[in-house]
This record gives sequence, structure tokens and C-alpha cells, in this order.
Amino acid sequence: MRLFSLRNPLASLRTRISNKFTLPERLKGTVVEKWAQYWRSLGSDYSGVVVDVIKGARSKPRKALAITGTAYTLYQCALHNPDEEELMHSLRGWSNQMAMVSKTMQNPVSATYLRDLEIAINENRLRTFSLGICTILWVDLYDKDDCTYPAICLYTQVDYANFWKHIVDVGFWDHYWRLEWKMHNFDINYL
Repeated sequence: MRLFSLRNPLASLRTRISNKFTLPERLKGTVVEKWAQYWRSLGSDYSGVVVDVIKGARSKPRKALAITGTAYTLYQCALHNPDEEELMHSLRGWSNQMAMVSKTMQNPVSATYLRDLEIAINENRLRTFSLGICTILWVDLYDKDDCTYPAICLYTQVDYANFWKHIVDVGFWDHYWRLEWKMHNFDINYL
């Protein structure tokens, strides 16, 4: 049993629009008529695509569900993709918590990781590269504003083969996961 039919409303809508909007004689043969014809044909094409998608979804519902689920998951990942501001917020929070612990009671791995991130930020070498669903945090060889020859020469830049060595963290779903992992046990009870 069909709850609704999509073909009849689209066809009736198309005829109602074409009946209501007719060009006056003075505009026929001008740019306005070509423009109206373009938009009319574009609307016709897209309405045909919508009808075909709905027919395909009815004929193969599992495939349609898988595609829709994947698209929705990627959309949610893109919504929760962390940016540089969220990195700074979590870094400040972890730095404040680490400052409350005595230096003798700090986990050396956590302290070194925080210090390396702070040095990269202070030297203006920390970069973020957003892939839409996740963000890669990496350390460049030179400052962003450095105009010396080694900083702008193509042969001294970080190349694609060695890019993975410069990756510091990966941000996904509102968290920078390596930072969270390194700061898991940052005090005396880390053993």
C-alpha cells in the first residue's frame, strides 16, 4: 500500500507553474526568455532526478538505507570536527591541571607532550589540516611568517612521503585523541 504518490503532485505542480507563469509578448525572443527556459529545464532535470532516486530507494531499500546512513554519519562527523580553537581550549585545560601537580609527581610522558605542543605553538609552527570529518594536527619545520629562503623553497618543505612523521595529533568527534590519551595519567598515580 502506498501512502503517497510522488509523480502526480510533481506533474500537477509543473503544469500549475507553467500555466501561471507565461511571458508577455514583448519579452519573447529576449534574454529573459532564455533565462526562464534555462530555469524551467533545470527544474525539470532535478525533479526527474528526485523521482529516479525515490524509485531506486523503493526498489533497493537496503542500499538506500546504507547510503543514507553513511551520508548522515559523515555529516555528523563533519559537524563535530574539532578546530584550532577547541585544541587551544583543551590544551589550556590540561595545562592548568598539570600546573596543579608538583613537578616530581608529573608523568614525564604527559609533561613532555604538553611542552612540545606549547613550544610548537609559541614558535608558530603548529598547523591544522582539516579533512572535513577529522583534523590532522602537525608541526611544520618553519614559522608561518618566516620569509627566509629555506622556509619558502619547495625543496626544504615537508614532503608527502615524510608528512606522517610530523603529525602530532588527530582530532575527531570534538576531541584531539592523542592529547586525551597522553594526559590520561598525568599525575603520580600514572604507574
